[in-house]
Amino acid sequence: MTKKICLTGLVILAGAWITTAQPDMKETLGVIKSSLAQSKANMLHYSWVETTQTWLNGELKSTKENQCYYSVDGKLVKIATGNSDQPKTPGGIRGKIMENKKEAISDYMDRCLEKIHEYLPPDGDKLQNTYDAGKVAIQILEPGKQFKLSFPDYLQQGDLLSISVDLEAKKLIALSVSTWIDKPDDKVGFDVVYKELPDGTQYPALTVLEATAKSLKIEIDQSGFKKESL
Repeated sequence: MTKKICLTGLVILAGAWITTAQPDMKETLGVIKSSLAQSKANMLHYSWVETTQTWLNGELKSTKENQCYYSVDGKLVKIATGNSDQPKTPGGIRGKIMENKKEAISDYMDRCLEKIHEYLPPDGDKLQNTYDAGKVAIQILEPGKQFKLSFPDYLQQGDLLSISVDLEAKKLIALSVSTWIDKPDDKVGFDVVYKELPDGTQYPALTVLEATAKSLKIEIDQSGFKKESL
């Protein structure tokens, strides 16, 4: 009888642990949407520096720095600073060939940057639509605390947006995207690390995009945040 009671108790405890470890998906989505919305509103009152570095075949090709802020109508404004660095192209036929290649990779890089901006910040309504369609999956990163929600076909067929969240602290940790540029086999992926400003505003501190087929890597660093006086 004692053994039976003990076994029953263990089963109950195991069930309770599983229930605790597996959060309510709707609640977790709510935390993500709330954090995104609040941070988006708060960012309207900040200015910051965005540094974009581009590597090709493992070699640093360019560094661009912009001063960023939101205008009164809510549009993001980027102004180039004097700290950008573009390599010089030699003259002659060799220089012309290099210039053509540079223009082609520059165009592709621009499309990669546009793709990043299509996913950042994630749209709360699109997240909700994917959830309502029953497509969202949840993964336990740290029982009872950290979880990752995955949103397939978030923006286009075959992509995957994943958001990691600290449910206990009610804040975002990281974001990752697997998507494509021109066609489904032209795959790119990028990862985002979130940090927090003193007032709790969360922002994408570092974004790293990899386009393996093109041997291209782009890093976007956000820093130097200043809160504007209201």
